[in-house]
Amino acid sequence: MRATPIEYRTRGEWYDGEIRRFVRIDNENPPPKHGVLFVGSSIFREWREVRDFRADCRPIEPALNRAFGGSITEDQLHVAEQIVFPHDPAVLVYYCGSNDLNLGVHPAQIRDNFLRFQSICAKRCPSLRTTLFVSIMRAPQKEPVWDELDAANALIREACEEVSDGSVRFIDVNPSLYSDDVPRYELYREDGLHFHPGAYDVFVPTIVDAARHAWEEVGGGVDTGTSKEDEAAWDPMLPPGL
Repeated sequence: MRATPIEYRTRGEWYDGEIRRFVRIDNENPPPKHGVLFVGSSIFREWREVRDFRADCRPIEPALNRAFGGSITEDQLHVAEQIVFPHDPAVLVYYCGSNDLNLGVHPAQIRDNFLRFQSICAKRCPSLRTTLFVSIMRAPQKEPVWDELDAANALIREACEEVSDGSVRFIDVNPSLYSDDVPRYELYREDGLHFHPGAYDVFVPTIVDAARHAWEEVGGGVDTGTSKEDEAAWDPMLPPGL
């Protein structure tokens, strides 16, 4: 029996076109459920665009990336029904909050939006066992808001550590982006925010190792009856990797 089609009624937001493309491809070629789902903003979206995302994530299967550039934590709340719930992931990997800081969103609000997102997804996704928050990256472009960035990371780390069953975890990638307390400027493009493709080799292993560990804890690697033919077909309207 075919799954109930995902619906998305336009909100008139800048990201509508990208979310509609996600909805279309997931309706036309529903990918396997119960895998590891990556959501967030441009750092994750560019991971999908400039790299072989699936190769980076092996042996995790399925690994899906539904990040969209420019997003803030409130945006993730608005579109969870379209980009998270239909996939019923076992593990959810979240990178968002960097753009909030440039807009002056208070660190506590970034934390609260993430916790609300995690809570909603946990209620609506029966298979979800672990949510990973990837630390907001201390990019050179963020220097004017480094204090607020550090505060947001600290608040979210504290909140994750208070979850006694380990279902919400904080993954810190910032140590790999620094050398002797100085940003590794060679990793970044001219904007001081986004990365050269090769720079993903520096911090992606930390993320994938944490995701793989969480995935294996919930039985990852066990045959779920899905096949490669069940995966979403390549779509010229979507960035590479989808």
